[in-house]
Amino acid sequence: MDRLPVSLQTLYADMVDRSWSGSYAELIEAGGAPYRQTIGGREFWYLKMPMINGVRKKDLYLGPDSAEVQARLHQHHDLKAVRGERLSMIRSLRAARLPGPDPLSGKIMSTLAAAGAFRLRAVVVGSAAFQTYSPMLGVRFDNAAGQTGDLDIAQFHSISLAVDDAIEQDLLTTLQTADDRFRAIPSPMDGRRTLRYAIRVGSQEEFAVDLLCPLRGPERGSITRLQAMKGDAQLLRYLDFLIYGEINAVALYGLGVPINVPAPERYAVHKLIVSRMRIETAESQAKARKDIRQAEALLEVLLEDRPYELEEVWNEAMERGPSWRSKLLEGVSMLKKPITQAMHERMKVQQN
Repeated sequence: MDRLPVSLQTLYADMVDRSWSGSYAELIEAGGAPYRQTIGGREFWYLKMPMINGVRKKDLYLGPDSAEVQARLHQHHDLKAVRGERLSMIRSLRAARLPGPDPLSGKIMSTLAAAGAFRLRAVVVGSAAFQTYSPMLGVRFDNAAGQTGDLDIAQFHSISLAVDDAIEQDLLTTLQTADDRFRAIPSPMDGRRTLRYAIRVGSQEEFAVDLLCPLRGPERGSITRLQAMKGDAQLLRYLDFLIYGEINAVALYGLGVPINVPAPERYAVHKLIVSRMRIETAESQAKARKDIRQAEALLEVLLEDRPYELEEVWNEAMERGPSWRSKLLEGVSMLKKPITQAMHERMKVQQN
């Protein structure tokens, strides 16, 4: 395990705070006034928008009440100076060879952030999320992420409804702001629904954005509408476990893009599960090997630095039922021997 200097980990944490604070500050500078509202016994922050030409825009959702959100809302910054500081910090992090998104992924995430997607608790999953764990955990991974030709964004259906807010334009139009070649790819089962959003060159898919939503309970089709994202999403099992309790992060692109990602311990355990769900094709098996590599990279550091958090999430997954347990145990058996042994010792993994 290649440890990063503590100074880089601290710089990244500061970058996360400045990026999220900056996104709030820009909304407030535009004339918005933050206020707290109680919904269903819980408190949330919203932004009351100014009156323009006698018309007031719909209030914007900012997030659940927390000390962190309160601090960011009440910080007053010289935005021009802060942008300069953020650019300098990004340069320092990238100069240290920390991973960042490819230019197109970075531009898309930046566009989605500006549209409010991550303020509305959308979560980046997949390799773009994995890249944030290196500076977050203070380690340098051995190229376990790699670059991919897609970007996965997930959101709970319940949150999409509960926030009572949405991105201004529909998802396809928003993506076309980043690259006008994006097209909606219809579902083969229902041409009226969108399966994914992709850039195609001839018959080849160059890049795709997949909008995802957790599926729990009985089967109810494969596609649903996410109101807050104004787009169709694929329904996937096990995804609720992954994106529950999402955390703030920053993608090292531009001035730093404030995004949400899964907690690293959930990401690692989820990868063990999905690695066992890949069908028997060359492409799927390559993805399964990548799943295991990413799980190994995270588990190595989590077993040492965050064993209690990992144990809590592991136990939660194991208690979800026999299908979960069998996939988890199969996944652990695929890890490198030292990590498999460590899981047996610290997580009390027992084979059936």
